[in-house]
Amino acid sequence: MWWPIRNRYPEHRPEDVDTHEYDYIVIGGMFIIANEVRPIICSKSYPNLETGGTAGCVLASRLSEDPNISVLVLERGLANDTWMSRIPLVGANILSPDMGAVSWYSEAMKYCANRQDLVFRGEVLGGTSRINGMIYTRGSVGDYDTWASTGYPEWAYDKVLPYFVKAETTMSRPKSFYRGDSGLWINQVFDPSTWLFEVYHVFQRAAEALGFGVIEDTSSPDAPCHGLSSLDSTVNENRQRVSTMDAYLPSWTARERQANLTLCTGATVCRIDGSNHEAGYRADRVTFENSSRGHGKVFSVNVKKEVVVSAGALGSPQILMLSGIGPRQHLEQHGVEVMRDLPGVGSELSDHTAIPVAWEVPIKASLTHLATSPLKGALEFLKYVLFRKGVLSLPIQVLSLFVRISSLENESSTLIHETERNEKDETDLETRLPDIEVMPLATSAMDDLEEHKRHFSKIGVFSLLATLLRPKSRGTVRLRSSSPHDRPKVDLDLLSDPEDSALARRAVRLALRLGDAIKAQGFPLLRGVSVPLSDYSAEDMDKFIRHRARTTYHYSSTCRMASEHDAQAPGVVDESLRVYGTLNLRVCDASVFPQILACHLMAPVVMVAEKCANMIKKDEATISQYKTRDGSC
Repeated sequence: MWWPIRNRYPEHRPEDVDTHEYDYIVIGGMFIIANEVRPIICSKSYPNLETGGTAGCVLASRLSEDPNISVLVLERGLANDTWMSRIPLVGANILSPDMGAVSWYSEAMKYCANRQDLVFRGEVLGGTSRINGMIYTRGSVGDYDTWASTGYPEWAYDKVLPYFVKAETTMSRPKSFYRGDSGLWINQVFDPSTWLFEVYHVFQRAAEALGFGVIEDTSSPDAPCHGLSSLDSTVNENRQRVSTMDAYLPSWTARERQANLTLCTGATVCRIDGSNHEAGYRADRVTFENSSRGHGKVFSVNVKKEVVVSAGALGSPQILMLSGIGPRQHLEQHGVEVMRDLPGVGSELSDHTAIPVAWEVPIKASLTHLATSPLKGALEFLKYVLFRKGVLSLPIQVLSLFVRISSLENESSTLIHETERNEKDETDLETRLPDIEVMPLATSAMDDLEEHKRHFSKIGVFSLLATLLRPKSRGTVRLRSSSPHDRPKVDLDLLSDPEDSALARRAVRLALRLGDAIKAQGFPLLRGVSVPLSDYSAEDMDKFIRHRARTTYHYSSTCRMASEHDAQAPGVVDESLRVYGTLNLRVCDASVFPQILACHLMAPVVMVAEKCANMIKKDEATISQYKTRDGSC
């Protein structure tokens, strides 16, 4: 049995660091929302959330490896270094503010019946790697070679693979050149014998009955992008969540490096102040306030070398805009002095649009049983504490079906036999990327909380979350005001591109075919609770999709790597993640992706952070060489 008591995490208050100077300043999350207190176990499911605190811990750890380098982390939330947060299923309850999750409503989605969707973020050291579904997927070779084809060859698959390998230790996969066995970040795949919900086994058989093959390891460069796969999860041998804080900045590492690593929590960043020089804009200092005290005293820290913004695809553009870097007209509307006119900041927001297709099932076949039975909940808690087993020790999602749209019939979404396909040349990058992911979840995946409380909180629910992995629709992140305490305006704009609606129809029909196959296996799908009235009527199908389409919290591309002068979608950072027109300001999180990757984004974010740290170290070494050379002359 493991002992849940740990030494206090070495976090500092804003007043402790005021007026100090640091070589590198890493900025994490920055929002606060007072949430209603929720039960510790909720019978709803949320896919992987991705945000910048995930990258910030990686960066801070790697940069502080050199004891001569001083690093400051400014984090909006707290460390929240508790053993409860490491229980896989408990930590994934994003309706509990105790876990570090915060939420607010998006702008009305005009292509989704003018509904507002909840936007979630992790305000805690380690970001949403502390509260997400723990899914480890990297994306395919095609994702990164597509990235390279946009003019950034250093981000091709063979260039980023070493950083994936460096970061991880896989507990389940055989030794290979593409999987790591000595990294800080642990993951494992759970054998089907450990799956505690029978419906997952039935889903697997149903997918195979429809003709889908098996992807042995989605991280293999030779892996097909079409098929059923058991997923890696960031859970260690003790069945504990391994967030990037746990992996890169555990309490013992943070204590050992206190001489050169300072972790300041509860700090709301107001802006990055700088000065214009002939060579470009230089970040000189960061101002911030105490998060828990609202509009109080303003603190500041000076930067000697670089500032790295790692606040996620929603937070990073807000920080840049508050600092005067963003679309000129928008900044002027809010009275923000323009330091650098960059129209791309906060634009091109991308997310994996998903439509939940769901049925009522016997309550014992669903996670709802845990939420509605105090005795069952208590027994599962004891089972976890004493034996590290049971429902609480596992992620809610253990497998997924990835589908390439060319493999499906146009209308029926039934699988085309391999020999009947008329595909493009296999060297075409388009044929190496999945278009749809179907996530089986033994719980409700609907996003309307009031509806959930009224209709789904007391019954067993099984959901298939039909997800668009390569959406065309784009949204925006904009300032609500010039106050850092105000949440940004997030316009998801889901389904704004007609191609997404067409793909959504096929994804929903595929989920319905899978549901029929599950019934054919003898599993009791009692009645549809989130299904279209008719999958043959285009009107019914479109109405259903508009009513059910939701975010998966995979926000990306709001500070994208692209040409600053791209006429349609101007970029914000260059290939080294440096903000255009600046000398010492970088962005490092999912916001830099040129386009959203066709996978869950946590592992790619860690890769970006590992590569960013390496680039910073190389730049520092180059500068040191020049200084040594100049000094010897």
